[in-house]
Amino acid sequence: MALDEPTVTATVTPLLDAAGYDVELIRVFRAGAKSSVTVVVDTETGPSLDDIAELTRAISTVIDDDPAFGQQAFTLEVTTPGAERPLTEPRHWRRARGRRAAIELVDGENLLARIGELGPDESSVAVVLPAAKPGRGPAPTIRELKLADVAKAAVRVEFGKPDLRELELSGLTPGRVVPGAPPVDVDDGGTDDHDGTDDHDGSTATSTERGDK
Repeated sequence: MALDEPTVTATVTPLLDAAGYDVELIRVFRAGAKSSVTVVVDTETGPSLDDIAELTRAISTVIDDDPAFGQQAFTLEVTTPGAERPLTEPRHWRRARGRRAAIELVDGENLLARIGELGPDESSVAVVLPAAKPGRGPAPTIRELKLADVAKAAVRVEFGKPDLRELELSGLTPGRVVPGAPPVDVDDGGTDDHDGTDDHDGSTATSTERGDK
């Protein structure tokens, strides 16, 4: 049997479920006699490099031991979602809290906003709309979005330091900002460059290759 996405998914998903991983994507690309298998996983806290290395070995063993695949040669890559990960499930919004996202609504409206708290029933999310003048002027505002009204959304990388008022309204730091309030002096804490968000893209990868036997 050829390595294909439905078969590989059925083979490795029980292992991933038992280990506590969410399967974000499984892709199989066939190039000649060798297939390339990519498995994208995630968790609430994000897997470490050691976790990914261990998982790669486990997935490789499961595929090797499945007689349905015979002795087909393949390259396996296990990774986590990249920096500009799509937001298609409630868990994606929860894990990206505090990050900037590009959001397109079903009515065609486009927003660039910071992700806030996911609603208790996971059907809506609060987003922080930036102030007209970042760091100055009236505070950013909060808008509630129904996830059903989101056509597509993805995290966006920030190259500058985030507006601390946006971070406070997203719930990442102890808040004292009232949405839409007049300007206040927000102390940025001196020279500490930690902004409350994780600039690491969370993307880790390792691969293994099996040759023809």
